[in-house]
This record gives sequence, C-alpha cells and structure tokens, in this order.
Amino acid sequence: MYFSIKFLNEDEWMIDPVMIADTYGPEGLDFVVDGGVRLAQSSTVVDMTKLPPRVLREGKGTISNWMVLEEDQETDVEEDLIPAAI
Repeated sequence: MYFSIKFLNEDEWMIDPVMIADTYGPEGLDFVVDGGVRLAQSSTVVDMTKLPPRVLREGKGTISNWMVLEEDQETDVEEDLIPAAI
C-alpha cells in the first residue's frame, strides 16, 4: 500500500516515509513501513465515519453517486457512525 499525507499546516502532500514518520510520530503515528519514495497517482480518500460518506480527496478511485464531495453543500441528513464515549 502506498499513500501520501497532507502537511500539518499547508496545502502540500508528503510522499517521503521518513518525513511522514518524523512529522506525525509526535502526533501519535505508531509506525511507517518504509518502501521508499514512490511517485504515483494519489488514491481517493473517503470519510466513512458519517452518512453520507464524504470524499476528502479525489484521486485514482471512482467517485460513486452515494458519496458527497467535501466542497459540496452540507446535506440535511447526516448520521454519525462513531458512537460517543460514555
């Protein structure tokens, strides 16, 4: 599996596994499997924690009609799929 990740405060992407580990280790990232820097088309990222699912990043994957693009208007119906801690 290959992925890129957004910088903490910028609109750029990190693709270097060492940079990702150094940046996000203090944020709670447990480990990175370093396969080296690989340039490829980014994957599509979908937030499945709420209904309807929201596309956070468009990439190589197909956008289905049941997904909502992040920049789209808020829908009237939204359901949180992650239960609140008691």
